[in-house]
Amino acid sequence: MTEHTEPASPKEGCAIDLPAFRAIVDANPPGISSCGQNLEQLYSYVGLNKSGSLAREQVSEALCARMRDAFASGHKAVWQACRLLQTDLIREHVLRDVPLNPYFEVLCHLKDAMRSDDKPSGIRDDWKAAIAAARDHVEINSWQTLPGRTYAREFAVARAAKALEDSGYEIDLSPGWISLSKTGEAKLVRAIETTIAKMGGLNVARRIFAKIASTFDPGQGRYHLVPRISLTGGGAPQVPWGYLLQLAAKHLEGDRPLDDDDRRWGHLLHLSTNYAAVLDVQPYAPIAYRTFDAEDLLVFLRDVALYDTLFRIPQLRPSDVDRIARGMLDFLDSAAPTTSGWSLDQALSLIAHILDPIRDVRGPIILRKSDICRAMPDIPKEIVYCLLDEVLCHAAAGVNRRFSYPTDAPTTADNTLGITFSSRPLLKLGTCYCLIDRSVCAPAFIEALLAALRPQREGLDNAVGLAMERFVEREFVAHGVPTLSGDYDHDTKHGQCDVIADTPQTLIFFELKKKALTRRAQAGMDADLLLDLAGSLLKAHAQAGWHEVRLKQAGTLELVRDGVTRTLSLNGREVEKVAMSMLDYGSFQDRIVLRHFLETTMNATFRPVDLQLSKRFDEINVSLAEIRDQIALNYPRREQVEHPFFNCWFMSVPQLLILLDGVSDAAGFRAALWTCRHITTGSADLYYELSLMRRRSGTVVADDHQRPTANLAKAINIPGDPEPRK
Repeated sequence: MTEHTEPASPKEGCAIDLPAFRAIVDANPPGISSCGQNLEQLYSYVGLNKSGSLAREQVSEALCARMRDAFASGHKAVWQACRLLQTDLIREHVLRDVPLNPYFEVLCHLKDAMRSDDKPSGIRDDWKAAIAAARDHVEINSWQTLPGRTYAREFAVARAAKALEDSGYEIDLSPGWISLSKTGEAKLVRAIETTIAKMGGLNVARRIFAKIASTFDPGQGRYHLVPRISLTGGGAPQVPWGYLLQLAAKHLEGDRPLDDDDRRWGHLLHLSTNYAAVLDVQPYAPIAYRTFDAEDLLVFLRDVALYDTLFRIPQLRPSDVDRIARGMLDFLDSAAPTTSGWSLDQALSLIAHILDPIRDVRGPIILRKSDICRAMPDIPKEIVYCLLDEVLCHAAAGVNRRFSYPTDAPTTADNTLGITFSSRPLLKLGTCYCLIDRSVCAPAFIEALLAALRPQREGLDNAVGLAMERFVEREFVAHGVPTLSGDYDHDTKHGQCDVIADTPQTLIFFELKKKALTRRAQAGMDADLLLDLAGSLLKAHAQAGWHEVRLKQAGTLELVRDGVTRTLSLNGREVEKVAMSMLDYGSFQDRIVLRHFLETTMNATFRPVDLQLSKRFDEINVSLAEIRDQIALNYPRREQVEHPFFNCWFMSVPQLLILLDGVSDAAGFRAALWTCRHITTGSADLYYELSLMRRRSGTVVADDHQRPTANLAKAINIPGDPEPRK
């Protein structure tokens, strides 16, 4: 494992480069063209017996066999080599005006002949024979391939690189590789920041929210910013709204005199969209169909993290802030003053005023201290000032001061490097305060409260973790969902269940983890990504997995809590397991991403480059070993292990609150969960998929009569998933 901020180097092992491939194609015109349409001559050309009825399909298959026979082994590796050559060809075609055909069509036919389930291995090759057969195959069976749609991602990246190169930003292009040069990227990032500063970050933020307002979902209190997914790989580059908003917050007041006009705005979108496209982390096709090895998984996880940084904007339904804050701090006397003089009740009253639904507008809100004090006469003015300036508002120096690149993250020497905007909700704007957006700033109210209270209570985070379990239980009970929890002993083993939702058909185990996704993980640092995911979803699923195993073995578990024993009975029901974080983990909480992570890591052992992390990585490997043992116990016959993680989820408390909207009993909660259990849109966004499924079923739960108008992705069944269980 490595830690770096540069894109991963291109994979080696391509057995032939593009110039050599072109040379062989040019030197081998299709010999089969001399046969014309005469089937007997075609049969003779490919060496087929001419007895019986003749068919062109037989000739076509014989040529495919020639292509395969040209390689004694490693057909999958040949397929991968052809795929890399196609990508290189598209890039050279777009950037250097190199012709696509006949080369691209030959690669399509050769690649198609190599479809195989064998694992990549060394290529013992006769590329000349394979290419000759492929040229003949194109001649008699031309597909007239239209690569622009099927290879939309490759063309989008290449066209973005071309646009940036034409604008004076240097591009590195080599076999298996395309990116901005370090000099070109630095110049481009400076141009993006200069444009934002000239327009003024506040003006840019207003334009951003005007653009994305149509995606706002009133019921969920959030914007649905999802990738443009197509089953065929079509689509177009997204605007990196998340990245632009972080830079807008950084340059909030801008460099005066400001010049906010449509020309600059268009230029900013042009530069930033092409920059994000060249970074090449946006998915264009559903990831449900992809497969990974452990090395590919790390690259995939980095891409997911950078995608979220570039394109998504962390959010929380404003109406849930008070609920979550009181729930996670239920162990405090909310009326008691802190050492700073303010109480939790006063802080939450001020937060409620700032997030008042009457301010239900999309985008920045300007707040004046005097107006706030007049609106809150029951709180002393000095307490309001203290909360605003010391708890909720960033320092006058601003935020994200050392954030420029999407990969900027804290280092050992400087913990301020990277995004700091998410730590507090308010920004200084002269003598006023700016709330960039109610939904976007809502999570920062939680973060700011925790940061202010940590110095005042030792062990606050541990207390918050236990409080969240109680909060989740209370939410279930309020929605008519019975729960159980407690400690148990099974044989010589001890276990502790955080929360169990007891529904008529299914037992749903929730294991809660407070650990948040760190900024280094969000920037794509692979060690931090694995540690954050291990500390949340892996550890939680290892715990929930033992509950499932022991319950299935014994049929019942005796749960003890506060001296009271309650019996948990399986009664033939199925089990679902949910790892639950306090706040969102973005795309990592998608069921398909979770499935890829769990399936790929089952046969992996991770070792860090930094030996100081060895102990923490040992914990990762212990959790993986436990999950492997659980699979062996749950599925004693190998043929049963087709979808071992289909009953696994990774959710956050805010997602659960959305899921509980409209739920009034246990069966209703299971039904709500099942609305997005067997369907994926490829959005990697549970909020969006739940909203889409509810609208399609006519069960919209909203705060008002508005309806979201986001473009809807086409929902697809998760490939290979079992039928809904009875």
